[in-house]
Amino acid sequence: MHGDDPREAVVAVSGEIDLAVREDLLNTLHHAIHAIHATAATAVVVDLSRVTFMDSTGLHVLLTSHKSALGSGVGFSVVGATGLVHRLLAVTGMLGLLTGETDTGEHADADLSPPADRRSAAARRRSGPPAGDV
Repeated sequence: MHGDDPREAVVAVSGEIDLAVREDLLNTLHHAIHAIHATAATAVVVDLSRVTFMDSTGLHVLLTSHKSALGSGVGFSVVGATGLVHRLLAVTGMLGLLTGETDTGEHADADLSPPADRRSAAARRRSGPPAGDV
């Protein structure tokens, strides 16, 4: 569980993070957070470099663990997110919180609204509400 830095307890995750592995990952991170006081480590680092898929369940596990770590006085960060996992963190606004990165790429201004709602704010002000809205 330890990486090269003795102050970091590294939890390396691989494969898919979804509902099927939710409890196992949550328990692993919970154990890492609460066992850290018995070591020289001061932070838990979750390495996602080998994760191929993560849905909102995985995001919730990371956020819950982050909150738990902070409440216990333990540092918590995520490293190695790439592809779909990186995009999920970026479009949900969690990239900075969990990784410390700022999103300056294509995801920074990602429009997550349904296609019918993608009119610009200026266009909405000019034309008023869409037909059918009261």
